[in-house]
Amino acid sequence: MSFTDDVKHELAHFEIDDKILHQAEVSALIKLSGSILISSGQVSIKLAVYHGDVARRIYRYLKEEYKFKSEIRVKENNLTKRKKYELYITPQKGVHDLLGNLGILDQSSNIVFSIADWIKDDREYQRAYLRGVFLAGGSVNKPRSEYHLEIRCDHTTHAEEIMELMHEFNLDPHLTEHRKKHVIYLKKYDDIATMLNLMGAYNSLLELENVQIFKEIKNNVNRKVNFETANLDKTVRAAMKQIEDIELIKREKGLDNISESLREIALLREKNPYASLKELGKMLKPNLSKSGVYNRIKRLAKTADKIRSEKDGSGS
Repeated sequence: MSFTDDVKHELAHFEIDDKILHQAEVSALIKLSGSILISSGQVSIKLAVYHGDVARRIYRYLKEEYKFKSEIRVKENNLTKRKKYELYITPQKGVHDLLGNLGILDQSSNIVFSIADWIKDDREYQRAYLRGVFLAGGSVNKPRSEYHLEIRCDHTTHAEEIMELMHEFNLDPHLTEHRKKHVIYLKKYDDIATMLNLMGAYNSLLELENVQIFKEIKNNVNRKVNFETANLDKTVRAAMKQIEDIELIKREKGLDNISESLREIALLREKNPYASLKELGKMLKPNLSKSGVYNRIKRLAKTADKIRSEKDGSGS
């Protein structure tokens, strides 16, 4: 089951006590996934959704509030085996009035693609409308992949007004077109989290937050590991250079011909090629500070560089 399925199943069971909130949600559902059929002055509605509990939510609301007679037909795609639930509301008294109240038909029975003013003017109705929009045409990526929530709709005016509703909640939606559909999408974690919250998908929001926390911990660990690896690489390269210098001094000059303090640290480095300067200092008797060890190593490097310079000079 996809994350989209999880969110829609949760929203399909979101409880609403206010009749007007139901109307705002159903208005969005019909605008995005419905068809209005008008014949001889008679009006019928067909809605197509891909989740049975969403279809039952609409069916139950229309039956309880309006006593409409309707039926749900289930169709299955032979290739994908995906089920589509088609809700039919036959011509009957009150259907035309319902569509008028929802802002879907005007007084002349023309279809209205803009969102009703009474929805735009109330924050709770806006939230209910966005919930219906997502139930009808929304999807959201699994939290473990990149963040992406989108809503698809057919008409430019409707898409732009959905974006305006999102702006009311300080979201940052973007608009594109794909396969003759207008696609409104969110890419930021904070925007998607806000969208889930305002729609009422609280369990899905919790899952998203848990994944975000896991991602942050993983990224912090990776940064720390990368930092420590870089430091280790730097330490190893430095140690190899030091051993190279010591080998050169031993071969060209002999360790017996350098000071006792330098000979002591040179022999210690040869025996402990991967030890840090601090660790080398603790091996000395008496102990020597990290800066003290560094000064001796630096003097060894100068001795080796002098030998290289003299060899280059004699070679030329």
